[in-house]
Formats: sequence, structure tokens, C-alpha cells
Amino acid sequence: MTPFEHLTSAALACSHQRAFVGGVVQHPQTGKFQLWFLPTGRDIEPLRAYESQAQAAASYHALRRAFSSGNPTRLAEAFAAVSATGENPASFPPDFLERLRLGVQKALAARGITVCFAP
Repeated sequence: MTPFEHLTSAALACSHQRAFVGGVVQHPQTGKFQLWFLPTGRDIEPLRAYESQAQAAASYHALRRAFSSGNPTRLAEAFAAVSATGENPASFPPDFLERLRLGVQKALAARGITVCFAP
């Protein structure tokens, strides 16, 4: 199973939730716009990297719509479609990842959602 297939499985496992936790950030070293996702019980996972923010945002919105549909087939198809776009992402530097985690925790806490990241 590829890392992307593993993330697809993780997304399907948490598709009962009402919120897709993910986003787009610009990688501090590569300058590319990276789509990321937070599967339940895991850590932030970079999915794909794009030259433009618009490309990354389009992929994000496609995944979010599929996730919100509650249809596992549609979600799997969306992950497959996104995997065919962009390029493999670079890992986030540890300090950048920590700031991203804190931002996610604050944003979710404001919605009454607690998240703990896997060690």
C-alpha cells in the first residue's frame, strides 16, 4: 500500500465525521503550495505539492466536497484524482509542522473540537 493509499484509507475511516480537516500552506523551503490532511488519530500529512495556490486550493475543495458527501466511493475517487495532480510533497520542517499543529488545534478548539496529534 502506497502512502497515498494509506491516507485514502484513513480518510475513509474517518468519513463519518462532519468536518474535513485539511488545508493549503506554502512550504517554507520549496515555496510550493502543499495540500495537507489530518486523518483521525494521526498527524498532519502533506498530500500533494503545487506550483500555484489556485491548483492546491482546487484539490483541497475537491477533497472537501467528496468528504462532505459522506459517500466513500466518491471520497476514494477524489483521492485518486488528486493523486494524479501536482507532485509528491516535501516533508514539513519540524518547527513549521509544530506551528501548523498549534494553528489547527486553536482553530478546532474554537469549534469545540479537541485534537491530539500522534507521537
